[in-house]
Amino acid sequence: MKMQYKKLIIIISVATLLLGFFILTLIPSSKGGDDAKEADLLVNENPEINNLIAEYFTAKKTVDMDAFDSIVSDVSQIDRNKFTAMAAYVEDYVNINCYVIENSEGNGYRVYARYDLKMKNIETPAPSLSAFYVTTTSDGKYIIYLSALDEVQEEFISNADQNEAIQNLINEVQQDLDAAIAADPMFKQLYQRMDTEIKSSSASGSAVDATEESLEE
Repeated sequence: MKMQYKKLIIIISVATLLLGFFILTLIPSSKGGDDAKEADLLVNENPEINNLIAEYFTAKKTVDMDAFDSIVSDVSQIDRNKFTAMAAYVEDYVNINCYVIENSEGNGYRVYARYDLKMKNIETPAPSLSAFYVTTTSDGKYIIYLSALDEVQEEFISNADQNEAIQNLINEVQQDLDAAIAADPMFKQLYQRMDTEIKSSSASGSAVDATEESLEE
């Protein structure tokens, strides 16, 4: 059944079940061929996509809706309340690397951004992974696509998310995050507090709100 886009930029953190807060951002499933499951990952090979994702995290850090409006297809899909809650805890998004799978049946890209989330007054960074669906406009500009998906797009995203290299990447980030939590009690405490704040501020009242959908999602 065709999925209706529920605020595409799904930000599902790769946090532990203990914390319940997910930093991994993922989108709905889509239809773009089984080749996405076997595709090689392109790492930081497209400067325009890298710049787009960097602009997104810069806008997210300050909840700059005007900046979002210039880089996403539908700014109304941005959960402003949730991002405002996060901004109270997050100092920066650093060490961003983009892993890309290209849709062979269209001008779409599944982009997995691996980064460190630097929380305020905490030295330990939170290893994080977010996924985006990126397309190009008629004039060739790259944008983060937050509008309704067709069946081809849905299957492509679903297949890309099942790619073995992506599954390994998710597991690696999860393990790194678990290690950070175990090593730094203050980090764990603040991370849990942020999780609670985000849940209460998001539109749906849950860690995975209307803007988010996990790979399980």
